[in-house]
Amino acid sequence: MFDRELEITRREIGARLRELRKRKSLTQCELAKALGHNSSTRLNQIELGRTRLYAEELPILCEMLACTSSDIIGEHIEPNEDAG
Repeated sequence: MFDRELEITRREIGARLRELRKRKSLTQCELAKALGHNSSTRLNQIELGRTRLYAEELPILCEMLACTSSDIIGEHIEPNEDAG
């Protein structure tokens, strides 16, 4: 994936995550603690699209936000062509 595409994807994931978190009336700090972080810094950076969401964080987020992984990462995820 090109750097620009990756940047756009991260921002889209962050925006969806923020919207889902707000719908559940959770603070960044509450959600960050569920992920095992002491502060909301990492979650804030994910929501801003500045850092990536780790795969192992996804099931925790889905449980906390009562959503599916597709709700967070989006419907159209293309497989990595280099994998395999």
